[in-house]
Amino acid sequence: MIRFTYQHLLELVDGDHEFIFRLVEEGLIEQRDDVMSVDVDAVLLARTLWRNLEVDWPGIEIIVRLTAQLNAARRRVQELEAAVATRERSKT
Repeated sequence: MIRFTYQHLLELVDGDHEFIFRLVEEGLIEQRDDVMSVDVDAVLLARTLWRNLEVDWPGIEIIVRLTAQLNAARRRVQELEAAVATRERSKT
Protein backbone atom coordinates (compact mmCIF):
# COMPACT_ATOMS: atom_id res chain seq x y z
CA MET A 1 0.00 0.00 0.00
CA ILE A 2 1.15 3.49 -0.86
CA ARG A 3 -0.08 6.68 0.76
CA PHE A 4 -1.56 9.26 -1.58
CA THR A 5 -3.16 12.59 -0.95
CA TYR A 6 -6.72 12.84 -2.19
CA GLN A 7 -5.54 15.24 -4.89
CA HIS A 8 -2.87 12.83 -6.14
CA LEU A 9 -5.37 9.96 -6.20
CA LEU A 10 -7.80 12.20 -8.05
CA GLU A 11 -5.15 12.76 -10.72
CA LEU A 12 -4.56 9.01 -10.94
CA VAL A 13 -8.24 8.36 -11.74
CA ASP A 14 -8.61 11.31 -14.12
CA GLY A 15 -10.61 13.50 -11.73
CA ASP A 16 -13.37 11.00 -11.00
CA HIS A 17 -14.56 11.91 -7.48
CA GLU A 18 -17.41 9.41 -7.62
CA PHE A 19 -15.02 6.58 -8.45
CA ILE A 20 -12.84 7.42 -5.44
CA PHE A 21 -15.92 7.55 -3.23
CA ARG A 22 -16.93 4.12 -4.50
CA LEU A 23 -13.41 2.71 -3.92
CA VAL A 24 -13.55 3.90 -0.32
CA GLU A 25 -17.12 2.63 0.10
CA GLU A 26 -16.17 -0.80 -1.28
CA GLY A 27 -13.06 -0.98 0.94
CA LEU A 28 -10.53 -1.06 -1.90
CA ILE A 29 -8.76 1.97 -0.44
CA GLU A 30 -8.60 3.37 3.07
CA GLN A 31 -9.11 7.06 3.73
CA ARG A 32 -7.92 9.01 6.74
CA ASP A 33 -8.61 12.70 6.38
CA ASP A 34 -6.86 13.77 3.16
CA VAL A 35 -4.54 10.74 2.98
CA MET A 36 -5.45 7.53 1.19
CA SER A 37 -3.77 4.13 1.56
CA VAL A 38 -3.78 2.80 -1.96
CA ASP A 39 -2.70 -0.29 -3.84
CA VAL A 40 -2.11 1.51 -7.14
CA ASP A 41 -2.33 -1.66 -9.22
CA ALA A 42 -5.67 -2.56 -7.64
CA VAL A 43 -7.06 0.94 -8.23
CA LEU A 44 -5.98 0.92 -11.87
CA LEU A 45 -7.36 -2.59 -12.36
CA ALA A 46 -10.68 -1.57 -10.78
CA ARG A 47 -10.80 1.54 -12.96
CA THR A 48 -10.24 -0.52 -16.12
CA LEU A 49 -12.82 -3.11 -15.11
CA TRP A 50 -15.39 -0.42 -14.26
CA ARG A 51 -14.90 2.00 -17.14
CA ASN A 52 -13.76 -0.16 -20.04
CA LEU A 53 -15.31 -3.53 -19.33
CA GLU A 54 -18.39 -2.41 -17.37
CA VAL A 55 -17.86 -5.04 -14.66
CA ASP A 56 -20.13 -4.53 -11.64
CA TRP A 57 -18.67 -3.89 -8.17
CA PRO A 58 -19.07 -7.40 -6.79
CA GLY A 59 -17.16 -8.66 -9.84
CA ILE A 60 -14.48 -6.00 -9.42
CA GLU A 61 -14.02 -6.97 -5.78
CA ILE A 62 -13.58 -10.64 -6.69
CA ILE A 63 -11.20 -9.94 -9.58
CA VAL A 64 -9.05 -7.55 -7.52
CA ARG A 65 -8.89 -10.02 -4.62
CA LEU A 66 -8.03 -12.97 -6.89
CA THR A 67 -5.39 -10.92 -8.69
CA ALA A 68 -3.75 -10.06 -5.36
CA GLN A 69 -3.84 -13.72 -4.30
CA LEU A 70 -2.37 -14.83 -7.63
CA ASN A 71 0.44 -12.28 -7.34
CA ALA A 72 1.19 -13.45 -3.79
CA ALA A 73 1.25 -17.08 -4.96
CA ARG A 74 3.64 -16.17 -7.79
CA ARG A 75 5.98 -14.43 -5.34
CA ARG A 76 5.88 -17.47 -3.05
CA VAL A 77 6.67 -19.85 -5.93
CA GLN A 78 9.61 -17.63 -6.91
CA GLU A 79 10.87 -17.70 -3.31
CA LEU A 80 10.57 -21.49 -3.19
CA GLU A 81 12.32 -21.88 -6.53
CA ALA A 82 15.15 -19.66 -5.31
CA ALA A 83 15.43 -21.67 -2.09
CA VAL A 84 15.56 -24.96 -4.03
CA ALA A 85 18.18 -23.56 -6.42
CA THR A 86 20.28 -22.36 -3.47
CA ARG A 87 19.99 -25.75 -1.81
CA GLU A 88 20.99 -27.53 -5.03
CA ARG A 89 24.02 -25.25 -5.49
CA SER A 90 25.14 -25.86 -1.91
CA LYS A 91 25.05 -29.64 -2.43
CA THR A 92 27.57 -29.51 -5.26
